[in-house]
This record gives sequence, C-alpha cells and structure tokens, in this order.
Amino acid sequence: MEPVRVLHVLHSMNCGGAETLLMHLYRNMDTDKVQFDFLVNVFDEMFYEKEICALGGRIFRMPFLTKVTPPVYEYRLYKFFKLHPYTVVHSHLETTTGLILRAARRAGVPVRIAHSHNSRFTRTGLAALPENMFKAYCRQKIVPNATKLYGCSELANAWLYGKHAQQSELLNNGIDTAACAFRPEMRAQMRAALSLGSEKVFGHVGRFNDQKNHAFLIEAFASYHKTNPDSVLLLVGEGVLQPQIEAQVNAADLSDSVRFLGLRNDVADLLSAMDVFLLPSKFEGLPLVLVEAQAAGLSCLAADTVSPMANLSAGYFRFLPLETDAWVRAMHDAPVKRRDDAANIVAQCGFDSRIQAEKLQAFYLANGERV
Repeated sequence: MEPVRVLHVLHSMNCGGAETLLMHLYRNMDTDKVQFDFLVNVFDEMFYEKEICALGGRIFRMPFLTKVTPPVYEYRLYKFFKLHPYTVVHSHLETTTGLILRAARRAGVPVRIAHSHNSRFTRTGLAALPENMFKAYCRQKIVPNATKLYGCSELANAWLYGKHAQQSELLNNGIDTAACAFRPEMRAQMRAALSLGSEKVFGHVGRFNDQKNHAFLIEAFASYHKTNPDSVLLLVGEGVLQPQIEAQVNAADLSDSVRFLGLRNDVADLLSAMDVFLLPSKFEGLPLVLVEAQAAGLSCLAADTVSPMANLSAGYFRFLPLETDAWVRAMHDAPVKRRDDAANIVAQCGFDSRIQAEKLQAFYLANGERV
C-alpha cells in the first residue's frame, strides 16, 4: 500500500521559517504512511531539495503570480491538480492560498488545508495599496475553499482568517528540541571556529528583507557597541537587502564586530555559541527561530509585534517596542545564563517537532486516501 501523498504549496524550499518547520515535520513522519511533495515557484536548486528527494518527496515547479496573470495562474493550478490527483493539498502561501485552494476545490481535491505563518501583509504603505487590495480579495477566498484551517499562533490565525479564526486550529512551530539544547562543548567548538573569546555574543537568524528589520538591529547594536566594545553580532541568513546592511555595518565601522555567516545548516550549533538572541521584526506569526533560541537557553529580546505565544522561557524573554534606546538598555540587562532544562521546557510547552508531526500525521491519515 502506498502512503498518503500530501502536496505542500509554497514559494520555495529554501532556508526560511515555514520551510524549516516543514522539514522538521517531514523528518518525523512515518514515510511508509505519509509522504510530502512540494509545488514551488522557483526553478533553481533549493536549500532542502536534496534532502527532500532522499526522503522520497517529489518537487514540482510552476511560475508564480508575479510572472503570469491571476486567471492564468489559477488555470495552471487547476490543470496541475487534474493531472496530479492529490487527496490532500496543504497551502502555506498566505493570502494566495485563496486562489490555490479554489483551484484545488474546482479540480476535486477533497482535503484542502490553509496554513497561516504570518501576521500582516509583507509590504505596507501607499505604494503597496493595489497589491494589498488584491491580497485582501484572495484572503476572502480562503475560508470558503478550505476544509481545514491551521496557524502558528492566535495572531497569525486572526490575520489570515479574520472572523473565522475561531474555526482554525493551532499547530505549534515544532523544532528538534534535543538538537537545539545547549551543549558546553559545542559552545567552545563554535566560538573557537568563529575566533571568539570572552565577547558577549548577540545573534540573529533571518532572511535579509524588510520584515526582519536588520537596519534597526544594526543601529541598536552600534549604539550598544560604543560602550561595550567587547561584543559581537552574528547574522545568519541571506537576502536581497544584505548588500545594504553590509554597507550600513561598514559605515558604522563595525566590520570587525558584525559577522555575516550566510545560510547555515548548523544553526542549532551556532545557538550554543551565542549569549543573547535578537529579533526586532516588524511583524511575525510565531518565529520558529525564537523557539529554537529558547530551547538553547538563550536570553531573547523580541519586538512587541511578535505573538505573545512566543514567550516560552519567562524571565529570559522580553518584548520591546521598536525604539533604539529601549533595545540598547535591554541588551545591557539581558542575563547571560544557561539553563540545562531549557530544551525540556520548550518540549513540555508542546513545541517539539515529534509531537506536532504525530498530530499532523494523524490528521492526514484520517482524512487522506492511501492507494
């Protein structure tokens, strides 16, 4: 008997929050019972592509709305679903999920899942008004065409599903808590590899885009560094704004104290090398990396735009307004203290990927069809 094959629809399977969450879930699925396939909008090889293929997953590619008109996009989706008769389609494309699930419904896909990972439109302001009006139209199509609504937080569900949020179900952003647990030997190894000594090390993991607010992060670190020169900021990730942030770092004469580490497959190890994690995002659903940072026992400073559900470590977590002075004071005060039980606490809060994978697998098996 073949497994239930679930089609996940998203932009890519590169190294982002939703993508990493899906890989955590995929690794913990019983692939004899449930298999993941992916429909993406990029045509280059992706960060997780080799691992997906090794696990038995398939990857399909299709141009996104930025390349074709909405009617053409929906028609291509419809033709795809007719050609590939999935019983479960799971969409992670925010408001575009409305078009995806409508095409799936029209093609006869019986199980159509919407999944909210964020808490507002990516772009704001007058210039983005036409785009956001269309996104609002797409968002209205989600609930009538979905058979299941998931989200990573109450904030994310309220944004995408509006008055129907009470019909949605929370699916925690599960992580490999054991892999993220603080290890003194790994801390020593990673700090040596990065030529770090006794410096206070701040860290950030995220794509270089407007949402992650790197410009504010560099501004706050520069102010802190003036009176605390024995400090370093590690930046993990890539993105379109990286050259702009690198220029900002050079202009502030911080090139020796801010390290651009690029895309990494050892983020869990890097967390052990850090002392304080910083996330000044302009908006978020419930960031996976914040869960990982808390499992590593890090003190975390996050923008007050982040869902309150992200706080899993009590006194080691602070929400802050996006004001430079407030962040600099908090960076001074953030305790550098390891908690050996941090990973267990995060797991007990229900954020271990094995728990969430079991929950999702049970849903797929109860509602999908095996050949």
